[in-house]
Amino acid sequence: MPRPKGNQKKSKTNKMDFASAMESKMAEKAQLEQNISETLAEIERLKAQLKANRSSLNSVEKAIAKLETQKAEADAQAAREAQKAKLESAIQNLLDAGVSMDDIIRKLNG
Repeated sequence: MPRPKGNQKKSKTNKMDFASAMESKMAEKAQLEQNISETLAEIERLKAQLKANRSSLNSVEKAIAKLETQKAEADAQAAREAQKAKLESAIQNLLDAGVSMDDIIRKLNG
């Protein structure tokens, strides 16, 4: 097996500047911490906004439900009024045709 060339007794020295590397990493760490705190603040603001929006949505949904109930009641009242008017018209037509009130009542009661 061939031997590697070169002097194997050389010392391997690391000529890296640790101080500047640490300073760089510390600055990066500070920036990341600031980003995290800003993100957390934004999340809290969005949570508050979400809570307000949900509250508004609930109140609008309640108002819609109330309006739907009122509409249903108004429609039912209108239907009763229309039925009453139709019945009164039919009774008047029968009276005009000479049918007695007793006969009309018997027809209504079936």
